[in-house]
Order: sequence, then structure tokens, then C-alpha cells
Amino acid sequence: INKPLITMEENKSGVSLIETEELNELIKSGQNNLKLVCASWYIGKDQPDPIEKFDEAHIAGSVYFSISEIANKSTGLLATLQEKEDFTREMRRLGIKKSDTVVVYEHDRIYVSPRVSWMLRIHGHKDVRILNGCLKKWIEEGRPTATGKPEDVNDVSEDGYDYERNDSMYDSLRTVLRKAYSVKVENNDTLDLIDVRKPDHVNKGTLPGFRNSYCEKYLTEDLTKFRSKEEIQQILNDDGVNISKQLVFSCGAGITACINEVAALLVGAKDTSIYDGSYQEYSKKGEADFSRPDWEEVYQY
Repeated sequence: INKPLITMEENKSGVSLIETEELNELIKSGQNNLKLVCASWYIGKDQPDPIEKFDEAHIAGSVYFSISEIANKSTGLLATLQEKEDFTREMRRLGIKKSDTVVVYEHDRIYVSPRVSWMLRIHGHKDVRILNGCLKKWIEEGRPTATGKPEDVNDVSEDGYDYERNDSMYDSLRTVLRKAYSVKVENNDTLDLIDVRKPDHVNKGTLPGFRNSYCEKYLTEDLTKFRSKEEIQQILNDDGVNISKQLVFSCGAGITACINEVAALLVGAKDTSIYDGSYQEYSKKGEADFSRPDWEEVYQY
């Protein structure tokens, strides 16, 4: 039981999936650096309150990670990355150390847990696992849950919070447009630019050089699990996504792009990044005129 479920040699990307039975064994093992993170989050007026969902049922010992609260609110965008110092402060609040084995889960569908995984990994976490099947499967199997509102840890210890940001996993509007120019104008064949939104949304507008690979195709029909590696690879092949290239993912607001990023990493992609502001930011700024040699000088970032 104390043997790691996946070794670092097998998991160099830092991300993996964990099944409910594996998680149950991991909890029983008493591993002291295991951190359970509930990340349920909903958008829209008629959606559940995630705090109420946590209050009704969560895995005992979990903290609650809100992607809209642990975000840079000064940008006016939905959920963009904070500065490293702000993120570190939030991780102290939740008691999530860089060396922890983190299991991220949601109540009833995979939606933001890949985003939380990316946020942790970009700051140096090496072992972040997403619960396949969500809390829904855990409950259906009769496994125990706890009730009560989320509580902060507020760790004041010095050790374990030495976060550093890996900017190779991140794209700003400036860097993503430079990559788009490289693909669109300079015919750079080392990059693959992917917009993961619904096809009809992409057809109405996307960044230059980006093409579509819809995020929900990588999940089971009930959206609670990632598909098998064989199915993921087939979808990538069908959509013409080459995991040997540098993959850049964009979506509406930097959230569901992370579903595709996790899927690609699960089948061996080595170089991936997320355009954090995604189409929400780009659509506000306007199109870049790549026909002008001075396009970057005149573009209003």
C-alpha cells in the first residue's frame, strides 16, 4: 500500500489520473504528504453553489480551491494566474506544499480540476493527480464522505512553499500572438495551436493560426472521466494534433484548455502551454493585422 502508485520516471509531466480504489488505498496508507483538494466550480446563474456542494459532501480532510478566488482579479478576466507571491500566500492558506502529493477532484464532472492541476504544476508541483470518476463515483461506490464548510489551514511554517513559476507552460497575449505569427506567416511547423471550444464557437472567431479540437471529446459522455489513452490518441490523430510538436491550448477563459493539455500529457506530449487569457482576452483586444510588418508595434496589448 505504501508503494507509490506512479513513479516519477513514469510521470515526468507531473500529472496523472487516480481511480477511486487507488485513492481509497492511498488514504488508508496514511501518507502524510497527501493533500485532498476539492475544486468544484460552476459558472452561470442556475448552477449550484460550490461551497454548498462542499458542505453537503466532500472527502474528509479536503480543502477547497476556487479558481476564481485564487486568481489575478486586476485583469478583469475570469480566472487568470496570480503573481507567484500571491499564489504562494494562497497555498499557505490551504496548506498545500510543493512536495505534497495532491489529488484534485470535483463533485459531478471534470471541468476545472485540470486547470487546478496546471496551476499547481506551473508553480513546481511534481505529483498532481485528478480523480477519475469524480466524487460522484466515490459516493456511488459507498465510500465515506464528510460534511461541513471549507476550513483554511493558514500554515505559518517556513518549509515547503518554495514555489517557482515555469513560464514555458504559460502564454500571455503577447507571446501567443508571436507564436500565431510564427505559424501563420512564417510557416513554423514546430508549433500546434489548438482552440478547444465548441466548434460553432471557434467558427465564429478564434486566434490566427488556431484550429479546433473540442475538449469534451477527451472525456466520457457523462464528463466524469478522461477517456482511455488509446481513445485520446485516436482523437488527437483524427484532429491532426501532433504531440511531438509544441502544443499551445486556448479556450474561452483558460479553463477548459487545460482538459486538452492533461489529455495530451497523458499520452506523452512533452511541451505544452496554456494561453491564460484565452479568447476572452483576445476578443477584447481585437485582431492583430499580420499583413503589416510593424503589426506588433501598433497592436494595443
